[in-house]
Amino acid sequence: MDAAVAFDNAIGIQQALSVIGALMLTAYLFPKQATVEDFEEYDFIIVGGGSAGSVIADRLSECPQYKVLVIEAGDNPPFESLVPALFPYLSYSQYDWNISSVIESNAGNGRKSKEFNIGCGRVLGGGSSINNMYYVRGCSGDYNRWSLLSNDISWAYDNVLPYFIKSERLVNKEILNSRYRLYHGTKGFLGITRESRPVTNKYLQAFEELGNEILLDVNGKQSVGYTLQLFTIAEGIRQTTAYTNLGANKHRKNLHVLKQTTVTKILFDENNNAIGVKAITNNNKTITLRAKREVIISSGAINTPKLLMLSGIGPKEHLKSHNINVRSNLPVGLNYQDHSLLLLSFKMEKSEFPTKPPNPKQLQFPIVAGYVKLNKTNTCADYQALNMIVPNDSEGPLQSCTFNFRYKDYLCQNLYEAGKDRNTMLTVLILLHPKSRGRITLSSSNPVDPPNVLTGIFSDIRDLEDYTSYVEDFIKVVNTTYFRSVQSEIVDLKLRECVDLTFGSREYWRCYVKTMATTSLHFIGTASLGSVVDSKLRVLNVNRLRVADASVMPSHISGNPNAPVIMVAEKLADFLKQEHGCHGQCS
Repeated sequence: MDAAVAFDNAIGIQQALSVIGALMLTAYLFPKQATVEDFEEYDFIIVGGGSAGSVIADRLSECPQYKVLVIEAGDNPPFESLVPALFPYLSYSQYDWNISSVIESNAGNGRKSKEFNIGCGRVLGGGSSINNMYYVRGCSGDYNRWSLLSNDISWAYDNVLPYFIKSERLVNKEILNSRYRLYHGTKGFLGITRESRPVTNKYLQAFEELGNEILLDVNGKQSVGYTLQLFTIAEGIRQTTAYTNLGANKHRKNLHVLKQTTVTKILFDENNNAIGVKAITNNNKTITLRAKREVIISSGAINTPKLLMLSGIGPKEHLKSHNINVRSNLPVGLNYQDHSLLLLSFKMEKSEFPTKPPNPKQLQFPIVAGYVKLNKTNTCADYQALNMIVPNDSEGPLQSCTFNFRYKDYLCQNLYEAGKDRNTMLTVLILLHPKSRGRITLSSSNPVDPPNVLTGIFSDIRDLEDYTSYVEDFIKVVNTTYFRSVQSEIVDLKLRECVDLTFGSREYWRCYVKTMATTSLHFIGTASLGSVVDSKLRVLNVNRLRVADASVMPSHISGNPNAPVIMVAEKLADFLKQEHGCHGQCS
């Protein structure tokens, strides 16, 4: 198949799914649209019904005395969100804000456009409705660093672990019958399952031969090694918080969900108390909604800083440049961090078996996940390797390459050709702890305009050198017994940007990294603990305003951020219950 045809086919399927979505076949699973009046009052207003906002609303509405409102810019998750195998078609869809980054010279030359798609969910459930469904908590050292940055021991690993356990409903007998049982929950809302396809065994053996530890689970005290990945999938359904939290509790009379409504400003009184929000509804009506107790912003690492700055909370000079009155001079939008990723492919066994149709209840390809450190004195992994075992002649990698990652068609075609009559291992290699920092700024004071996103990728040259070293470390797998037995080789994508360099040299891999690096969509840090919010997630220098989403994460975790975001939401809900007089579950 031709790469351009694969791209067009993906667009066609996406459009067909959009037509099905118009039938609103999933609407019965989620709360009905709230009926609100202008100046109506609630105890808590939560801006953003994503991974965090849905959990916070669930936990607060457990207390019958609280009247809780969630305001979400998007609508209900569609059919393709709930079916795990269809997740690729959520990229660049109507369920994504589809913000583009500022063009930067340091990376992205292998992509069709130099702009990075800053994908974030514009849908109930947010990132949990459109992400790749990996369940990863990270490393104990990640949270101990948060504790230092927030000057609060409650953010240390041992103190956040109970919140991970509280939300989890692990469905895996092997882990639950092992010593790892202590680190997992079985009564939470978030169903978790584990990769189980047996073809993964020989790959685990190969990585073990290189000296990597093979772990049953990387979500306990040990977080470095190779494992079979955990997923936010249960009973064959994506565990979006729109379903597990809001949908599961849609019967609660004190839980109100206002969809297709965009908050444009946080409102304050003369004493700097957050007292409500202004918003634009789906019929373009501007309304004011009042919060008797607190306003919680959970709009994600891109839109949370935008809303804070539009409301006068952010860097003083930047706000003044947009004629916005400064309410609190804070480094909002700074400390932007993201995990970069790139693709590698390896030719494996020769094979002519016909491709089997995918099981819609699981991801298309079996996955072996690695969390690897080069410096053995480090506590946490330096890079993550997500290795997909792909049968011969599969069109899946071609579609991912050209449609999801938007790499140039010629290199996607080379990727596809390498898989003809051969199985392949497609690897997503991720830089976990970048030193580079970006920034979110306002493009204007008009709330309809998207923010500017400067990713800062490779602005710290050490990231480029480290990433090159991680590629060199990972590709040693071709020297293992199993890989040699099938005459494995690294797929040469024939990158035009690197044509004058010797394939396999360090100079070549450095060029490869610069050409292929793109975003993992793991944005964090733009309203950080310790600099924008205090350890109770209260915005500094104002009252009755908190933030709970990926933007408060001051440094990156060693893995995918969705599970930590849910943990943050659980923690905030407890803060609010303790301070406002509802201890524990009240309904």
